[in-house]
Amino acid sequence: MPIPRAEALRQSELWKLALDETPPRGAAGERMARGVGASLEFQDRRAYAPGDDVRHVDWRALARTDQLMVRQWRAEVLPRVEILVDASRSMAIDAAKEQLVCDLTALLAHAALESGALPVIVRVAARPRFVPLDELEHGGLEFDAREPFDEALRAAGGLLRHGAIRILLSDFLFPHDAADLVRPLGSSAGALALVQVLARSEDAPEHGGAYRLTDCETDEVQDLVLDANTVTRYRERLRRLCNALEIEARRARGRFVPLVADRDLAWLCRERLAREGVLAPR
Repeated sequence: MPIPRAEALRQSELWKLALDETPPRGAAGERMARGVGASLEFQDRRAYAPGDDVRHVDWRALARTDQLMVRQWRAEVLPRVEILVDASRSMAIDAAKEQLVCDLTALLAHAALESGALPVIVRVAARPRFVPLDELEHGGLEFDAREPFDEALRAAGGLLRHGAIRILLSDFLFPHDAADLVRPLGSSAGALALVQVLARSEDAPEHGGAYRLTDCETDEVQDLVLDANTVTRYRERLRRLCNALEIEARRARGRFVPLVADRDLAWLCRERLAREGVLAPR
């Protein structure tokens, strides 16, 4: 299993997370959110409802309007950044692709820390789990999941928190509808980014020759001749997939960032992640 390279940690010193323009609800911290809580900054009033704390009743408003109102206070929060990593076997089909996913996970986690947020790494598989940052840096990530990704993503839902900043790392090369994947993630997120990581051969396959392909998840074997027509059809399907993911990300007020693992990490941070608003210079 690859572990994050030193370059990933060096890059994390140059960038901060740029997805938290509007901090969501989270643990107590130093930022201000749109949600209400118990800080000292008054935000608004609303009608009293059974179960409200009577200490928040606005007695002056009652005297003026004869209506029972409660005060609301703006909450101080530490934003939570959830970095969801697709643990499918296809993520390790290429050494450069596997390494880039590992590097990006560490880089984004450290960028979140530098932004004053709490990074939470989630390994998305049939049995999803949290991956501590020190475990990632010393033990790496394992990509051995075989189950359909939509099922694994649903299983990970119990580990996610409403209002969190959410980043999903995947190749998205599976036969699932983009809307069915993206909308549940975006509807409960404070901010969303879909980061697609592809091997060079997945992004731009070359035609010529016969190949025996093995499905990473099912071990199904298929003989295929990569002639010009086959490659053209593949590229068109990939284009439609990326367009659908971008449309759904925009509908969720998020970002879709496709990356190819033939570029160095510094270039990807500067020309792709920063340009798309996922990272910003420190």
